[in-house]
Amino acid sequence: MIFYHRTTIGEAREIMRRGFRDQKWGFDVEGLASDRRLKVAGVWLTDHVPEEEDAPPGDAVLEVTLDPAPETLQVFEIPGVLADGELWVVPANVLNPVAKARILSVDPRTSWWFERGKLGGVEPEGE
Repeated sequence: MIFYHRTTIGEAREIMRRGFRDQKWGFDVEGLASDRRLKVAGVWLTDHVPEEEDAPPGDAVLEVTLDPAPETLQVFEIPGVLADGELWVVPANVLNPVAKARILSVDPRTSWWFERGKLGGVEPEGE
């Protein structure tokens, strides 16, 4: 199974070196009392490349392949958070043994990983 994870460029590099680490999350989920939030700890994963407004902040997107996917994966799904996709928060100790991550994309405007003077292969105006 393939999932996606948005994070900062520095954190993406750290994940590639040492694996994922748990983070604490709070979600407003349909069906819960309005004054309560679902609180979980783990790694945020989606079934599609997350847009900036649908994910934690960051300029890097990782593609995460789980092989084999844990049989218990469905218990980590958080329904009703994303309008156009599914979200899982999986504990790092469950994820790391079966995950292979690669950096799928980096926002070139915030990284040294792109050719300076070009924006996505398009020459800036006036050059």
